[in-house]
Amino acid sequence: MKHGAYILSESRVKQFEEEWLDGEKIDLITTTFTEGFHDFVGITWEPGAGTDTKAKSLQRTFGQTDRQMIIAYEFAGENRGNYGPPARGDFDGKYRKFARSLVDLGMGDSLIAPNHEFNLDWGSKSAMDEPENYRDGYARCVREMQSVDGANFTFCYAPARNRLGVAPEAWPVQSKYWPSGESPPVVMPSFYDAGQTYPDDLSSISQSELEKLRDEIWQNKHKPLLDMWNDFATARNTTLGFREWGVGNDAYYNPAGGDNPEFIHRMFDYMRNNNVEFQGYWNAESAGGGSHRIWPESETNLIDSGNAWQNEVLVDIGSETETSTETPTDDGSNTEDSSQPTNLGNYTLPAQGSLDWHIPLNENFASIEEDIKSLNERLEQLE
Repeated sequence: MKHGAYILSESRVKQFEEEWLDGEKIDLITTTFTEGFHDFVGITWEPGAGTDTKAKSLQRTFGQTDRQMIIAYEFAGENRGNYGPPARGDFDGKYRKFARSLVDLGMGDSLIAPNHEFNLDWGSKSAMDEPENYRDGYARCVREMQSVDGANFTFCYAPARNRLGVAPEAWPVQSKYWPSGESPPVVMPSFYDAGQTYPDDLSSISQSELEKLRDEIWQNKHKPLLDMWNDFATARNTTLGFREWGVGNDAYYNPAGGDNPEFIHRMFDYMRNNNVEFQGYWNAESAGGGSHRIWPESETNLIDSGNAWQNEVLVDIGSETETSTETPTDDGSNTEDSSQPTNLGNYTLPAQGSLDWHIPLNENFASIEEDIKSLNERLEQLE
């Protein structure tokens, strides 16, 4: 599973990697997009910087590395929720323009989420009244962007979490414009530890009452919603991903569970057990008030949740790089060797943490009868 977070500049990405990921590169960065743009200028990145500075920063941060960006593209333009023009093809050329601007920066492998949180009857991007137009416009966006040389985008279908709404009707793979051979989009609901089941003031209940309430909300609300979206994805031959999820502090406008590390651990357990493609934590202030921020620690009171997220991510980040082993010294302390041997004598050792540990073992013992005969001959010579 790939890991990411909401971060808005090259310098902050590097700071985050040094402080929280032991210097390893983060897989994904998620951000926002300004409606009306159809090139990289619409990406929220390096706030306040000019176009040239933004382009060079994007190229260094993503185009010249393995990092990828999740882009919440406003594919309907300035009239965010008017999906008739995209469905008619009025934006086809703009989609190709957007794709070319990303490819030119080396970002042709970006993850694209056209008009997220569209499925319910609220917000400026609601497709409740015209799900078929959303469906066809989305499909045309995929077709045109993927037609550009060098494009290898991954598309994401990003509903609001609380119920299906028009998500089934708006599913773009059903459209006649969906390109043949294109994989279905990753289903990517936004997901927070929040809802009207929490009290407005968490200090109004005891710690034991809060822990009990958090457990009840997970069992009776969060997990059923996760299962609903997982079933939705499975029925459409695709998987889940998350670009916008997290905890919320007590000031969050939609009552949240506060500093809730158990929610973080449970989310990671669910994601790993259900083959979720990626997760991107929404490390930001909320537009409606309050905060989801877990980093930097000096800017948050969600410390335990941040530590939980960091510990979960470090299980995976850097796991494919060379690992070190600890060797006991004479005084009982440990020193680190720079690398782990892959062979011992003529025998192959399994890679540390390998899921295929049995393969080298099978290879080692494939000629065991010959090895035993050879050993017997050597013993006879010694006698």
